[in-house]
This record gives sequence, structure tokens and C-alpha cells, in this order.
Amino acid sequence: PMTDLVFTAEVAVGLLIALVGGFILAMLARRRAIARGKVLTMCGLRPGPGASWRSGFVRFGEDVIEWYALGGVSVRPRHTWQRRRLDIGAPVAMSPGEGLDAIHNAVRVACSHDGETFDLALAEPAYTALRSWVESAPPGATSAVT
Repeated sequence: PMTDLVFTAEVAVGLLIALVGGFILAMLARRRAIARGKVLTMCGLRPGPGASWRSGFVRFGEDVIEWYALGGVSVRPRHTWQRRRLDIGAPVAMSPGEGLDAIHNAVRVACSHDGETFDLALAEPAYTALRSWVESAPPGATSAVT
């Protein structure tokens, strides 16, 4: 009776620990699969004015930047933006209460891509990397940094 209850509780706790450990391992494996040897950094996305921030990762490719949601199991990007058609604005420092505290010293950057406007929130070094990436487009590119 009492020993059965203790045994059941131990099994339940053991299963819970195994599930949490499995979840953490799955998230680490997903992040590694997303990176595929390229630069991957935390990035918030606000799809439009008044929308809430969504946490995720951005990955810089040769000609595209890809945004992946922080949670989930998919290794496919939710958003992909072409370097030649991406316009980025000047960075604006974000205050701690703006809804994206996961990124230390985040800056908000207004962006547009083929008429779609959105905001990205990045750490300052990641913004510098984004700006350099956009500006380093091959000759003839139509991207602009304002």
C-alpha cells in the first residue's frame, strides 16, 4: 500500500524527468539542424504595427535570411527574405518593457521586403552583422540601407 504509492511516485517523477530531458535534447538537436554551419542568432519578429513580438532565430545564408520560430519541431524557416529585396532602417534601442526581454540590449529595426513591412529585434552585434550582410550584396543588388 504505502510502498506501492512511493514506487508509483518515483516512477512518475522519473518519467517526468525523462520527458523534460528528451524535450531539451530535441530542442538542441533542432537548433543544430537549423544552423547547419551558418550564423544563427536570436531574433524577435513583429509582423506588423501593433502585433506582438515572436521569439526566434535568424540564419544568414548567401542570398537569403531565414527566420525560425523559437519553439516547435519544424526545421523549415517560417519567413525567408532575399538580400536584394530587403530594406532595413536605422536601429532603435528597445526598452525592457517592450515585450522582448530575451535579447539583451536589443535594438528594433524597421524592415521591408517586397512591400511587406515588419520589425526585427536583435542584439546590437547581430544588427551590425545584418547591416553588413545587406550592404555586402553583390554588384547590381537593389537592396538599400537607410
